[in-house]
Amino acid sequence: MPSRSSSSDKNAHIQQDTLEHTVGLAFQPNDNTLAIAAKEEKAVGTFEAIKIYRYAFLWCLFCGLGAILWGYDVQISGGLLSAPLFRHDFGYEYNGEDVIPARWQSAFNSVGSIGGMFGGITVGWIADSIGRRGSIAMASIISITAIFIQFFCPPHYNALMLVGKLINGIALGMYISSASAYGSEISPVALRGITTGTVNLWIVFGQFLANCVIQGLGSRNDRTAYRIPFAIQWIFPVIILIGLPFTPESPWYLARKGLIERARRVLFRLGFQDVDLHLRQIQETIALENHYDKETTYWQCFKDNNRRRTIIALMVFVLQQIVGVIFVLGYSTYFFQLAGFRTSDSFKLGVGVTAIGLVGNLTALYSVNKFGRRPLFLWGMIGCTAVNLGIGFSSLSKTKAARWSEAIFTLIFGLIYQGSIGPLGYVIFSEISSAKLRSKTVGIGICVNSLCGMLANIIIPYLVNPDEANLKGKVGYIFGGLGLLGCIWTFFFIPETKNRTVDELDALFEAKVSSRKFGKTTVDR
Repeated sequence: MPSRSSSSDKNAHIQQDTLEHTVGLAFQPNDNTLAIAAKEEKAVGTFEAIKIYRYAFLWCLFCGLGAILWGYDVQISGGLLSAPLFRHDFGYEYNGEDVIPARWQSAFNSVGSIGGMFGGITVGWIADSIGRRGSIAMASIISITAIFIQFFCPPHYNALMLVGKLINGIALGMYISSASAYGSEISPVALRGITTGTVNLWIVFGQFLANCVIQGLGSRNDRTAYRIPFAIQWIFPVIILIGLPFTPESPWYLARKGLIERARRVLFRLGFQDVDLHLRQIQETIALENHYDKETTYWQCFKDNNRRRTIIALMVFVLQQIVGVIFVLGYSTYFFQLAGFRTSDSFKLGVGVTAIGLVGNLTALYSVNKFGRRPLFLWGMIGCTAVNLGIGFSSLSKTKAARWSEAIFTLIFGLIYQGSIGPLGYVIFSEISSAKLRSKTVGIGICVNSLCGMLANIIIPYLVNPDEANLKGKVGYIFGGLGLLGCIWTFFFIPETKNRTVDELDALFEAKVSSRKFGKTTVDR
């Protein structure tokens, strides 16, 4: 087969599902390095990889702790609106009751997403400049400052509270982007799906923790009802700052900066057995990507083959929203109340929904390597679409059984979503970008994630609320239809990245291999 030895022959030749991958580099490589390194990584099973690379696995879990705050902040923002003292201190009296004006409710719920968009975009440049550890440290300092503003905010200083939430949103966007990129870069192939998927696990844990805190403190009759929930957030950035001096930097970042000896020491710490082989793999992959394109600007994410990779990275978060995650899970308490549960019991069941989400995430950490990214994401889309349609059909009847059906569908949706689309979104968008553009692509992905969440939070109340469209469960038809379109897009455009090294993914995208054929195409070097 012909080799690719010049930029004029950049696209690989495909024949009988075999991809020739021999690239002329700026230096003379060992032609077998990439193949040998890939073979070594793929020969290790998931559980064996956790044992061998246990330090890499544990450091990924540690650097993902900031994701807890993402889930916690989203849940606490809406939950505190039900706390009487919070409504009293930041609202006004209306017909004998303390009420927070709708404009402030919308602002409190959405300003964090705006901050997340800014944090996601800027962290790409920050991480490439001062490293993954540096960006996580900066996020921690920003978060501590933002929590300080919220904790000490005087009553009725709504604008100051809003500023605190905005600043904290910036830190949260930085946390998610940095954790995703870090997990993808320090993990071997066998662990990459697990370490990047744990980002969503931490997010759901944060939601679960917030629900428990609100359930335990929300009814208190003093200001600790909302100040303690704010103060709890300090725990995680402080822990992160204490552990960061001992945290290994990404060897990809170090190699790209020319710090070869430091990169070698990091690979040894992470448990890689043939350190020189894997260091050479990193160097040759960097050189290979430089051969394709030397620039690392944000604009480069949308040029040539990178455009396709970026679109996939962004679409996984768009698909999460059009399948109705905020509609179903965000309104789970509402569906439980329709089923006849008391308000207090409905909130307890809401805690149960997040607990089911944790179970779903844990199953996904196993199935992501067992079944692969593409089929798990596709079947998750199909399952969530079916649940939305089920909620829509149930809403046509006003019987008690129909109301119970909507509540049960909510629980099923939580298990399906958190066992597939939820964690797989973070896995796919972390793996799909090129190594040199990863921090920027991941940052753009978090920006789109925040934007989609913000839009959904603005639109859905107008569809559900009795004083607006009053569609109630019939909104399931809308998200069922959108989910069907999402299933079609997933089938044609989401590739299988399981067991693919960075250089293999580069070659597959450069050769313009169909997404449906990624899993069957062999990469020969």
